Amino acid sequence: MQGELRQVADLALFAKIVQTGGISRCADDLGMERTTISRRLGMLERALGVKLLDRSPKQISVTEAGRRCLEQCELLLESAQNAHSLATIGSIIANTAPIVVGAPPDIIDRYLEPRLLSFEAENSGIRIERRPISVWTEEAIESVDVGITLAPLKVAGGWTNTIAYVRQSIFASTDYAAQHPPVMSPFELEAHDCILESSESDRHSWRFERNDKVTTVSVKCKYVVSSLLEAREATLAGLGIARLPQYLCEPYLRSGRLVDLMPDTESTGRDVIVISPRQRQRKTGTAALRMYLENAFNKRVI
Repeated sequence: MQGELRQVADLALFAKIVQTGGISRCADDLGMERTTISRRLGMLERALGVKLLDRSPKQISVTEAGRRCLEQCELLLESAQNAHSLATIGSIIANTAPIVVGAPPDIIDRYLEPRLLSFEAENSGIRIERRPISVWTEEAIESVDVGITLAPLKVAGGWTNTIAYVRQSIFASTDYAAQHPPVMSPFELEAHDCILESSESDRHSWRFERNDKVTTVSVKCKYVVSSLLEAREATLAGLGIARLPQYLCEPYLRSGRLVDLMPDTESTGRDVIVISPRQRQRKTGTAALRMYLENAFNKRVI
């Protein structure tokens, strides 16, 4: 029994190491010796028979095995923190600081809001602040407790996990399509002015799938924009064509302002990811909310 209790404590300690961004920061936060934390982590890894963290002098990264158990470890840590608070104050006090959830405004409105309302209804002591974020800078990442956006995105000191998948197509304004030759195959895109979102601007190529055949074509990048919303607005203005998530363009397809240039050919889609930034003090309910969202999306196509 004593060994099991120690392992539970070490699992929570593993979550604390990840949350604080490393063994040294964890030691400072807990007032423990760095060598003690490192030794306990090593004992835990040997007991489990897996490596939880890849460690270097400058950074740590969570292994695949560590990622699989991290969510449950964070719940252990959160439960311990909640129990400590209840024992200390003797009564339940509602969490005054809301959990900040950041996401592009269209994702909040279309996909997140009903799920956030459901979570709040099931957890009356937890409040959620919705924060629209179209461009993910380091400051934006650090300002949220949970983030939802489209890949790719690098998170320094934190980690990401895929929770869903969005389809993409090639779109143009009605005026642009009327003034240019039709696109009959992906290779004909090379003759068009293309609008690229900054995360894809370094590749200048788009991938397509049709009848299980994958085709990659080079595109002429005329404009680079900082977000998908800006790419859509530039497309609506007739500045060129863009590869955009289908859900982002549906209202404009129905109104006739945009056209899908290649409806029979599917462009490579994008992963929807949940962001877990490094934080020294995680708010009550954060881990539970992230797990709730991951289960709600369940890696479906949206």
